[in-house]
Amino acid sequence: DGTLWAWGDNGTGSLGDNTTIDKNTPTQIGTDSNWVQVCANFNSSYAIKSDGTLWAWGSNSQGQLGIGTSNSSYRVPTQVGTDSNWQSISSSDNFCLALKTDGTLWSWGRNSYGQLGDNTTVNKILPTQIGTDANWQSISAGHSHSLAIKSNGTLWAWGWNGNGRLGDGTNTNRTVPT
Repeated sequence: DGTLWAWGDNGTGSLGDNTTIDKNTPTQIGTDSNWVQVCANFNSSYAIKSDGTLWAWGSNSQGQLGIGTSNSSYRVPTQVGTDSNWQSISSSDNFCLALKTDGTLWSWGRNSYGQLGDNTTVNKILPTQIGTDANWQSISAGHSHSLAIKSNGTLWAWGWNGNGRLGDGTNTNRTVPT
């Protein structure tokens, strides 16, 4: 029915119910009934509504909410920018990847190993477009690394390459999709 529910650890407000009280049963978050996708990481949560808007809540210590700051935490869903063409989102340890309906790739948050893919290791507090390609189809944020598939079926990886997790035959970190 498009409603949003959450439970578990809520110390940073990552459940979105305007408290920091842990919940051991599913708890409805707000009254909206147009949520279409949701993901969560260690202490932050993200969701996309049917109107294409992106929302985030929970810890924001490294800009991982993408709302232009890197302080505090937000206990309720807070809109990320004003764009209304978000298609999918994936998050991991304090960073996010997202796709827009035009096939562009975006990222923000913690960037210690280049997991954002913008050829730096500088954290970003706002969604930042990665390259200019507009044929990204699928994304997955891993532990300090990122994976994505383009519409031509090619697989790309970047970020921390400990234990060869990027699959490129090396242990070298990559700061751009490779």
